[in-house]
Amino acid sequence: MAALGQRRRNSADLECEIDMVPIMNMFLVLIPFLLASSTTLFLNGINTSVPVMAQTSTLQQPEKKSEVKITATVKLENNQFVLQASSDELSEEKLKGLDAVVKNTNGKHQYAQLATALHNIKSLYPKSDTLILMPDDAIIYDRIVKTMDVARAFNGQTLFPNVVVSGQVQ
Repeated sequence: MAALGQRRRNSADLECEIDMVPIMNMFLVLIPFLLASSTTLFLNGINTSVPVMAQTSTLQQPEKKSEVKITATVKLENNQFVLQASSDELSEEKLKGLDAVVKNTNGKHQYAQLATALHNIKSLYPKSDTLILMPDDAIIYDRIVKTMDVARAFNGQTLFPNVVVSGQVQ
């Protein structure tokens, strides 16, 4: 007698085939359904650019306030904004007159004073359109974005539409 659980195999048992057509039909319907029902990831970004080193010409052109472009640099520090202006067309004395330091008052950041200082530069040199933002390592993201918003536009007036985020060279 054969052991329990064993049975004889016929040659008919070895030649059976599984019909795969229903399973393939199921996947044919299931895969497009899964692809159509999946959600896509939407990321929001802030348009910025990276500073590029370039050669500047050494030829001095006559100064015209309407044609001179100023590049403003705002250093974000824990307790203040440091605004500096740079240009190849202006002298150091004129550029120093445009620099400003806006200190925090009672722990609050003075964005209105920063906007006023940027507005002064823009009113003197209307062709200026670039601001370089240099945050310290400890500055939080919200403060960087708020400073970028103030630098781009304040009270409906466009100030510096091209804001470049840069690190400090040490």
